[in-house]
Amino acid sequence: MSNCPFCNPEPSQTPTEKKEEKGLFRRIGCGIQWLMPAAILALMPKCPLCVAAYIALFAGVGVSVSTARWIQILMLILCIASLGFLSLRYVRRRAANTAILANRA
Repeated sequence: MSNCPFCNPEPSQTPTEKKEEKGLFRRIGCGIQWLMPAAILALMPKCPLCVAAYIALFAGVGVSVSTARWIQILMLILCIASLGFLSLRYVRRRAANTAILANRA
């Protein structure tokens, strides 16, 4: 019998049922995905003057306070959106795995 999905009406394994083997680097990468936005949110300076000072310190470029405020707002939005995306992806994967397990029983 062939493994062709067109010839074989019931393939042995669907793509969603394949188990991904998670190596060390993949697990570290998954942890960093969650850690980076959370760490940026926790360590982000609360005043625009501090944001401007950090930009001048690390980049060597001076920015105005209004520009620093926009950068601060943008960083906040990006971190929250990133955490929201990661949470949604986690919930969808859990729901898909639960549905697969329920179909097997």
